[in-house]
Amino acid sequence: MAVHEFGHALGFTHEQNRDDAPEQCRNEKASGSVGDYIVTKYDPDSIMNYCNSAWNGNGQLSPLDIAAVRTFYPS
Repeated sequence: MAVHEFGHALGFTHEQNRDDAPEQCRNEKASGSVGDYIVTKYDPDSIMNYCNSAWNGNGQLSPLDIAAVRTFYPS
């Protein structure tokens, strides 16, 4: 859960709120704001996605999570 909350601290919102998220996911799990930017395609495996089949991403960032972080916070 800490990694998910750290995602919020970095400015990321919930993946399930996106317009390109599956309709069932958007309807059942919507929570919080939509956000201002879409950085990657919809990520069902995102740690920021309440519809992730592995609850809270098992604490692991998905490849698209990593790509989004690298976009806004390059090394």
